[in-house]
Amino acid sequence: MIVGGGVAALYYSKRFIGKTTEQPQVTTPAKPPVQGPIATQEAPPTSIKADMVKIDGGSFMMGLNNVPSKTPYDLGQYPAHPVTVKNFWMDKTEVTNAEYADFVTGTKYAPPSYWRNGKPPVGQERWPVTNVSLSDAKAFADWRGKRDGFKYRLPTEEEWEYAARNGAKATLYPWGNEWQEDRANVDANSLKPVGSYPQGASQWGVMDLIGNVWEWTSTTAAPYAGNTILTIEKGQIIIRGGAYVENSRGPEAITATRRSWVPPTAKEAPIGFRLVRD
Repeated sequence: MIVGGGVAALYYSKRFIGKTTEQPQVTTPAKPPVQGPIATQEAPPTSIKADMVKIDGGSFMMGLNNVPSKTPYDLGQYPAHPVTVKNFWMDKTEVTNAEYADFVTGTKYAPPSYWRNGKPPVGQERWPVTNVSLSDAKAFADWRGKRDGFKYRLPTEEEWEYAARNGAKATLYPWGNEWQEDRANVDANSLKPVGSYPQGASQWGVMDLIGNVWEWTSTTAAPYAGNTILTIEKGQIIIRGGAYVENSRGPEAITATRRSWVPPTAKEAPIGFRLVRD
């Protein structure tokens, strides 16, 4: 679980005790590198193209009414409420180190801190890129839009949950309503290449919506309408899907309804992103 705030940050640190990963955790530098605007820079030719699928819009019941407890992690899902989304296209997997490397090379943008000499670690090219802030993800979206001729963006949390819960079916997981083994990278010590669990895909073929990395959305965190118990610090941003360290079972099991939130400047080892377009 990741939830913005001092107590949650301590809990987040405890989750990593005893965990190992090739992609180290880092803290945000006191003086981050200056990153110039990329609007006037041309995207270089690349063989890595976005693999997206169309999500047919519709209505569904977002969130849950029957939450296990009154902890912020549970209350964030409450109450269930009707939401309608329009058609959109979504990345089949999370953005990888390899694709982000094209962006870094083409724009001279500052790379994630775990990279060396401007390149991702050898063997991790197909892992999700992490340690990127909200603004980093948006800068990448602008660059990829110039490359591909589309306007890319981060999904809203409504779009994300709609895709992860199979639209009007409102399943608890992309693959159904019950936890099944070998469907997601959770209960683990490391990231894995994107698409490692095709059997965990949604009905549209979107993979890795549960586990591997938490994913940025464009939504500012707030309690759902009708939730008068939960309070959230202003300015936090919703992240979705859970990371490899999440629990598959138990009171804090990760599901497609779980919400968490972090500051927009957060650069963390278990947070990545995927993009959508209209």
